[in-house]
Amino acid sequence: MSTVTEIEAAIEKLTPPEVSELVAWLDERQRLTSASESLFQLYDEEEAICRSHVAEKSG
Repeated sequence: MSTVTEIEAAIEKLTPPEVSELVAWLDERQRLTSASESLFQLYDEEEAICRSHVAEKSG
């Protein structure tokens, strides 16, 4: 399945329990993606702070 249209067609063939399982999987995937993005943002902020401290000490 390479297009959204194909995916949509496949989803329409799912049973209600399978749709529920898919929704749960998508929700979990979205939570993990959001958590990862937040974590990487924190790392970026921490790295910026560390670099500013290094620049202060060397300059």
